[in-house]
Amino acid sequence: MWKFDDLRRVGVATVVALVAMLAAVGGAEALRPHRVMADELPALNLQEVVPRQFGDWVEAVDAAPVVSDPTLDATLAQFYSQTLSRTYVNSKGQRVMLSLAYGRNQNSWNSAAHRPEFCYDAQGFSVSARGVTALPLSGHSIPAMRMVGIKQQRQEPVTYWVTLSDSVAVPGLSRKLQQLRYGMQGMIVDGMLVRMSSLGADEAAEFALQDAFARDLERAMSPDMRSRFFGH
Repeated sequence: MWKFDDLRRVGVATVVALVAMLAAVGGAEALRPHRVMADELPALNLQEVVPRQFGDWVEAVDAAPVVSDPTLDATLAQFYSQTLSRTYVNSKGQRVMLSLAYGRNQNSWNSAAHRPEFCYDAQGFSVSARGVTALPLSGHSIPAMRMVGIKQQRQEPVTYWVTLSDSVAVPGLSRKLQQLRYGMQGMIVDGMLVRMSSLGADEAAEFALQDAFARDLERAMSPDMRSRFFGH
């Protein structure tokens, strides 16, 4: 038969367990990201902040649009707030295709920028990775992914990176750790996928052209927007 002391101990244990559960729930709620960083930063409109002409580059308005798949576009629209695709040409006739995809929430895999490898594969390209490179910019360098997409006679070297707020990451552990760090601080960070590509069989020359294009674009961006594209 239960004694009073037994009932009291059970009651105390129950209260302690309940308090622990409530503390855990409260802690989880406290750790849930609440600050939408995009609302605290200057408004970002890709069409307006990305210059159509800079350095030796000008938008090629007569260029065919960057190869895209309508089904894929519909899928990307679910994840990104804005996208932009332009082709630029310099005085030598060299062309670089720039594609940007901006999202207000980059905290999780489901809402974060998706890898171009998957996009190219979905469009019928054979994709070969070229690893991570340190892309030199003005006063700093950023990690960037290299790859080459091949489809019939089209050979397209590609350089890309992902921003989380004003920091740069590449897909994999680096980005996951940054997502976790921001989430633990209660932040819902914005960010974007920055992708450059050009056509040509000489990979070294095309990657060098893309690097030069990136440096010119960084210099042309307004200071309050530069780090959101290129980190700092």
